[in-house]
Amino acid sequence: MSRSTIFYAQLTAFLAFAALFPNFLAAQQTLLDSIALTGVVIQATRAGEKTPVPHHNFSGEKIAKFYHAQDVPMLLTSVPSLVENSDAGTGIGYTGLRIRGSDPTRVNVTLNGVPVNDAESQGVFWVNLPDLASSAAEIQVQRGIGTSTNGPGAFGATVNFDLSRIEPERFAVLTNTLGSFGTRKHSLSLGSGLLKNRFAFSGRLSGIRSDGYIDRATANLRSLHLTGGYIDDRQSLQAHLLTGREITYQAWYGVPAQYMDDPTTRRYNPAGTERPGAPYAQEVDHYTQRYHLLFYKRTLAPHWHLQLNGHYTRGFGYYEQYKASERFEDYGLPTWGVSTAPNLETLDLVRRRWLDNHFFGTTFALRWADPDRAMRPSILWGGAASRYLGTHFGDIIWTSQEAVLPDGYRYYDNDASKDDANTYVKLEIEPFHQWSLFADLQYRRVSYTFLGFNQQRENVTQKAQLSFFNPKVGFNWRFAPRWDAYGFFGVGNREPNRDDYTQSSPESRPRPERLYDWEGGVKTSRNRWSATANVYWMQYRDQLVLDGRINDVGAYIRTNVPESYRAGIELEASLQVGRRWHLAANGAWSRNKVAHFTEYRDNWDTGAQEAIEYHNTDLAFSPNFSGRLEVGFDCLPQQAKHALSITLSGKYVSQQYLDNTSNALTALDAFGFADLRLNYDLKKVLGKQISLLFSVNNLLSAQYAPNGWTYRFTSPSYDPRPDDPYTRSEGNGTYHQAGFFPQAGRYWMATLRCAL
Repeated sequence: MSRSTIFYAQLTAFLAFAALFPNFLAAQQTLLDSIALTGVVIQATRAGEKTPVPHHNFSGEKIAKFYHAQDVPMLLTSVPSLVENSDAGTGIGYTGLRIRGSDPTRVNVTLNGVPVNDAESQGVFWVNLPDLASSAAEIQVQRGIGTSTNGPGAFGATVNFDLSRIEPERFAVLTNTLGSFGTRKHSLSLGSGLLKNRFAFSGRLSGIRSDGYIDRATANLRSLHLTGGYIDDRQSLQAHLLTGREITYQAWYGVPAQYMDDPTTRRYNPAGTERPGAPYAQEVDHYTQRYHLLFYKRTLAPHWHLQLNGHYTRGFGYYEQYKASERFEDYGLPTWGVSTAPNLETLDLVRRRWLDNHFFGTTFALRWADPDRAMRPSILWGGAASRYLGTHFGDIIWTSQEAVLPDGYRYYDNDASKDDANTYVKLEIEPFHQWSLFADLQYRRVSYTFLGFNQQRENVTQKAQLSFFNPKVGFNWRFAPRWDAYGFFGVGNREPNRDDYTQSSPESRPRPERLYDWEGGVKTSRNRWSATANVYWMQYRDQLVLDGRINDVGAYIRTNVPESYRAGIELEASLQVGRRWHLAANGAWSRNKVAHFTEYRDNWDTGAQEAIEYHNTDLAFSPNFSGRLEVGFDCLPQQAKHALSITLSGKYVSQQYLDNTSNALTALDAFGFADLRLNYDLKKVLGKQISLLFSVNNLLSAQYAPNGWTYRFTSPSYDPRPDDPYTRSEGNGTYHQAGFFPQAGRYWMATLRCAL
């Protein structure tokens, strides 16, 4: 029996013991109710009702209404200005999101304030935490800079997960999902409830599989979440273990541009096809990530509250590739190491590129608030300190020739460390009747050590140190009953990522980015309707973009654009019509421009680069409009044991450019799709509740792609289109390569959830 099998068997036994052992069950739950328990953790990074930041809250109950097995980006589809995408085309596996056109590296994600973004790439890989939505008491999305948070700077949005919920009663929930493309999910959740009104234990074990819409884009995901908690009238302690393991067949190259118009070839996956004959079966990404989280909260004195958090994240894994006709020198292999063909210059091989990292640190928050005294401020002092240690190395596990490889041979091996510390003060005060003022001042220091090029172009250990000051101020004014107006201004700074540093020298290294964010709006909420209007102006200094330039060490990297901006208006509204009908809609209109942009285009004939100047062009992946409409009908309103509802929703996203040239030949077409959902709940007939969720996604089978990439070049004497399906002609010897990520046509998913 393997070590992992024993580990999971022990954890399952622990969960069963904690949930079912009867001698510790408390008969009364009078001291603490579920509302109080939801606030076990001070959410220092969370926006409150009066915080002048546009935000959207998803409660755990709301998530359960439409969640099957998809990754988080697909669940947040109703957030204004958000565009989600999936490499495999079904929302399972590698997925991503953009908010206001900002890519995932500019969206800050936290678990109870603990950073999730990778310290080096600054991206979030949702596939490493499968079924995370099942553990969330709430997900809050803040658009724009938002409030001060931990980890990389938020330039498009922040996504905060609240994992602090403790259920006062014991529970057992069994969830099973089936769907198109071989989709299935099986999940078991158990909880002890409050034991002696003090202790609580819970856990979740999940497995998700999918064959994917794209050929061979399979996903095999497993996750585990264990929690243990202690709570009394003055303090609480919670411990979490979240572990995720993913094995996904690679689908990140995109479908070649020439294949997109054919219903069969638009599912083509080039991964593994370098192997002669059938594609290489193990062209997979295999990664494990474990989060160890500890949260302690204590009431020190009247109006004083303290929270101390500790975290440790362990990540390790690789992606495997079959590579054909690779040169010996690229892997440090001497040709004399091949005994069967001493004059050979290339060979086929299978390589694994590894990442092995540790991320650990602490966060804290000290809050003083007196809600009973007028004009008294609420003050929060918080911060964080963390260290990241990452090792990158490559193994060769097979060659087509009898090559002599030393034991433990690595064709590259480098490591890096990153220290990140910040402290901030947040103040909220009501100086006048119906007025609330907000201030948030953060200082952040980043120190990054890595293997990079020095001024002599030697690859040696380098170090970069950056300091940032991020102030934010705002107000909220209740100018009429149930009507609020708010305003916000904030400054954000963000460091370059790992590739920006390692693939450059000090002379070509890019500068940090800076963002000035103005937000303002009006909102109202009534018994049957609510509405919000938000306007924003996001002005960037030195935003990092790809321009095709090759730097002084021969790498294509991002460079700073001095002036660019995003400006827009976001509208939201919901309406309850009678007892049965519910309507919800949002729309986002925006302009996303770069004042001056220079494209550097490779010339395949000369080997040189040509510079082309552009002015006032659109920022890449930034649609000028996106909107969503939802109509719901309650078939059985106010029934004691039954609840049945049907929901139809539709979403539209306008054209997006793949680069900053506003070239319509390299653009994502506008698209729209519709989803149909049915919810049926049967209460207190078999157990506490049986819930059936059935969805038909992309009901009209729209053919669309929300994501892609492009590379433009000139080749006057050679037409590469017959040899390369990624290539299309723009005329006059100019070509571009483009890959797209099409989403599945009509497909269904059904989930049965039994709460015992």
